[in-house]
Amino acid sequence: MAANTRRAYLSQWEAFQAWAEPRGYRTAPASAEIVAAHLAELAKTGGAATLKMRRAAIGAVHRASGLADPTAGELVKRTLAGLVRQVGAAPRQAAPLTAAALEAIRATACLPRRGRAGRLERAATAQARGLVDIALCSVMRDALLRRSEAAALKWGDVAAQADGSGRLIVRRSKTDQEAAGSTQYIGRQAMADLEAIRPADARPGDRVFGLSDSQLQRRIAAAARAAGLEGRFSGHSPRIGMAQDLAAGGAALPALMQAGRWSSSVMPASYIRGQSAGRSAVAQYYADQQE
Repeated sequence: MAANTRRAYLSQWEAFQAWAEPRGYRTAPASAEIVAAHLAELAKTGGAATLKMRRAAIGAVHRASGLADPTAGELVKRTLAGLVRQVGAAPRQAAPLTAAALEAIRATACLPRRGRAGRLERAATAQARGLVDIALCSVMRDALLRRSEAAALKWGDVAAQADGSGRLIVRRSKTDQEAAGSTQYIGRQAMADLEAIRPADARPGDRVFGLSDSQLQRRIAAAARAAGLEGRFSGHSPRIGMAQDLAAGGAALPALMQAGRWSSSVMPASYIRGQSAGRSAVAQYYADQQE
C-alpha cells in the first residue's frame, strides 16, 4: 500500500475510533450495524468522498488484522449507497486560493492574532508565522503542490535560478509512486518568499516548512480566515486556485494536467468548470456581439 494511502487510512480509522469508543462501541472487530450507524452520523457533515474513504479504511484495517470485514456485507453497502445519494456524489470543492486571495493573505498574514486562550501574539511571533504562511501559499500555488508534497519539501530540493525564479524537485507524489520525481517552476516572488524564511543554518535535509499534512491544512485555512476570505479553504486551495488562474489565462486542459501532474483529466476539469464555461461557444457568441 502506498504511504499516502496508509496515512489516509490511519487518519480515517482514528476518526472512527474517536466516534465509537466514547459510546462504548467495539471497533475491532466492529459490527456492520455500528459501521452503518457511524456512516449515517458522518453524512451530517461529510461528503460522499469522505464516506467512501471512511468505509474503505475500516474495511482495510479489519482485513489487515485478520478480522471479518464488517463493510463487505449488504447492510453497509446499501447504507453507503443511500447516503451518497442523499449528500450528492460530487465532492465539495475547496475554495480556490487565487492570485487575488494570495494578495489578501500577504496583506494580513503577519498581523498578530489571538490564540485559543484569547492572548494576542507578540509582533515578532506574528511576523515569523506570517512569513511562513505567505511562503507556504505562494510556493504551493506556483508549483501546484499537494499537501504531502509541500510537507515533504526539503531545502535541498530548492534551487535558485539566475533570473530570480526557482526550481523545486518533487521527489514523490500521489501519481508518482515509483518516485521518478518531477521538477516544478516557481516564480521570483515565491522564491523571495522562501528566502525570507530560510534559516541561516538550513541544511539540505531540513524540511522547508516543518509542518505535517494536517498542520499545513490548518495554517492555510487560518490565513484565509484572517484575510477575511469567504469559503472553505484547505490544503487543496492553492492547487485549485492556480489551476483556475491558469485556465482564465488561456491554458488548455492538457497543459494544466502537465503543470499539476494529474494523470487523469477528471479533477482539473472539475476545478476549471467556471473558466471553461467562460470560453464556451455561447460566451464567444456574446463576446462577438459586443465587438
